[in-house]
Amino acid sequence: MGTVSLGKIAFSWRGPYAEGAAYARQDVVGHQGDSWVCLVDGTLGVLPGSDAAVWQLFAQGSLNVAGTAGDLIYFDGQQLAALSPGQSGQVLKIDQASGLPTWGAVESRSGVRVKALPQGVNTSYRKGACVMEDGSVRFWGDNGAYMHGTGANAADRSYPSRAAFPFGATPIEKLYLAYSSLSWAIDVDGKLWTWGTDGYGASGNGTTVASTVPYCTSDNPANSVYGRQVVEVASLLSTEGYPSTLVRTADGKVHACGYNAYGQVGVGDTANRSHLIEVPLLSDIVKIAGGRERYTTYYALTASGQLYAWGYNAEQQLGNGVTAQNNIPLLVPHFANNGIVLRDVVAAYKGCFAIDVDHNLYYWGTPENGVGGTGATTVTGVVLVATNVRDVFTGAGANPQAFVIKQDGSVWASGRNNHGNLGLGITTDVLSFTEVSALPRTIVKIVCGGSASFNYALFLTQAGSVYACGYNGNGALGLGDTTSRSLPELVPIAHRKVVDICSYGYSSEQGTGFLLDDGQLLQSGYAGESQLPEDDDEASFVPYPVVF
Repeated sequence: MGTVSLGKIAFSWRGPYAEGAAYARQDVVGHQGDSWVCLVDGTLGVLPGSDAAVWQLFAQGSLNVAGTAGDLIYFDGQQLAALSPGQSGQVLKIDQASGLPTWGAVESRSGVRVKALPQGVNTSYRKGACVMEDGSVRFWGDNGAYMHGTGANAADRSYPSRAAFPFGATPIEKLYLAYSSLSWAIDVDGKLWTWGTDGYGASGNGTTVASTVPYCTSDNPANSVYGRQVVEVASLLSTEGYPSTLVRTADGKVHACGYNAYGQVGVGDTANRSHLIEVPLLSDIVKIAGGRERYTTYYALTASGQLYAWGYNAEQQLGNGVTAQNNIPLLVPHFANNGIVLRDVVAAYKGCFAIDVDHNLYYWGTPENGVGGTGATTVTGVVLVATNVRDVFTGAGANPQAFVIKQDGSVWASGRNNHGNLGLGITTDVLSFTEVSALPRTIVKIVCGGSASFNYALFLTQAGSVYACGYNGNGALGLGDTTSRSLPELVPIAHRKVVDICSYGYSSEQGTGFLLDDGQLLQSGYAGESQLPEDDDEASFVPYPVVF
């Protein structure tokens, strides 16, 4: 057989690069995991990769591309590159702009993934609701008072229905529910929407006629929120059915309308208002809070830590030592007179809590069943009830239980405890805040559900697990039975993290919503009128998937 010499077009493998060796054109060496071809005869002392006129990359290796365990190697069009490991639950996708691999969430229609649960303390009657990732609002269960926003007010829904926002409406960000009259929503542009039955003007539509579908209150020039960005609605804590509306706008102003027999609109009289009107004397407000639905006391906290209160005062909710109502906002005297700067306010059923900048917790009003942690059940002025407090949580209606999370993460409880809802291993009322030692020190949110003699509590941890205790006659605790618990137990939710929790229903007809980190919504508990969206209206004693 003949031999053919390729001469100068041949490549010559010279092995690993040697610093003292001379290289000719077409010589190939290995260096740091890559192969390089020499371009110039007589090359000496020039490191591959340091001079593109002398050495050209011949074949790229992967030795120096990936640097972290789990890196994936891909070609970016010019060379090999590394993609760092993704997060748990992510999948490998192709970026539409670059055409390169990237990590992302599992894709699904945004209308089937939940973004948010109802805000505030929820007391909705036999219904559930949520905000979806696409900004739509879904309702299920009882549809009385047009609260679903679908144009009807009779039939309950066993499958989530979509509130009928008009064409072109921007996505909803926050949802608030009354017991059985109105629904409120704030969209991503800060516009306020209302719908439902309204006998007192609380929807802000200029009448007392029901809004059967969502109505944009912010688009009505007669409302004081016109041209302003709404950021908060004050939740109400009972079921009397005489609603008013209090909202805060981004400019620090407060606006109100609706039922006003006790001066809760805050404009100096007791006449109902059917348009939102700016509440006088208030500016630079950073938080608002509301008490009962009919006998309403409202609170407004300023950026400088001052607290205003107005409205109903028969149980001394105004903290001024008398029982006469205020028809305009006035400073709570104890804090103003003693130079106490507050950082939070949380309304209670017949009283109020406030936390100052030094983490002291105060209560005033009527501490039924010991809910105020004052050591008694009699009406009181402003009194210090706990120190080193980070957050305080309480319930709605005749649900006198309260929890605080202290700076060290410990949870403390006070109030009604007939079903063990305080998590202390007993079923007698507690009049002073007592540590719930069975809980981990990683609780970030507490929900007080039920009412009267049917209280229960839920505890969400930083890691995404949930503990539950208290009344369980309809399985709202999600523990697999209907036995009440006096100590917190871990709810069996495998594989996913819970990112938010809420209560649905009222009294013993209670349910629990569990929002998971992948947008799934699970629900346990009462199912009458399809409060739990299940065709047979049968309660679920464990977290049950809500199908959208």
